[in-house]
Amino acid sequence: MLLDKLYDSKMYIALRKQIDTTTLRQKVIANNLANVETPHYKRNEVRFEDAFKMALEKNPTRIPGWRTDARHMPINPKTDLHDVVPEIWRQNDTLSRADDNNVDLDVEMAQLAKNQLLYDAVMERMSATFKGLNKAISSR
Repeated sequence: MLLDKLYDSKMYIALRKQIDTTTLRQKVIANNLANVETPHYKRNEVRFEDAFKMALEKNPTRIPGWRTDARHMPINPKTDLHDVVPEIWRQNDTLSRADDNNVDLDVEMAQLAKNQLLYDAVMERMSATFKGLNKAISSR
């Protein structure tokens, strides 16, 4: 029962989504770095935070509405955290080098460091959550 509540909690879902996103972002950045000298390669990036923020900001205390007909516009459409997924986006709109590659080694390394810090912070929070849960279970 306690684990079911944890797995359905907004915090757990958010942490799990962040772990999945930082893992995917790590792979995308590594791929960009591997192709830094590949002619005509366009860098990719992971987009997630804007959609995630919008899903988190949905106010769950709003009065729900019901449609009496399927043709009516939805009242209070829900954006479920489960439905928010990271997307890989190819960046074609930036200036390129002479070989038409737009990967900047310094930018990628900075993104890699930022992503690693986020991953570490999320894992620390997840660990603290499970330690607290373990303490609550063992003290019964």
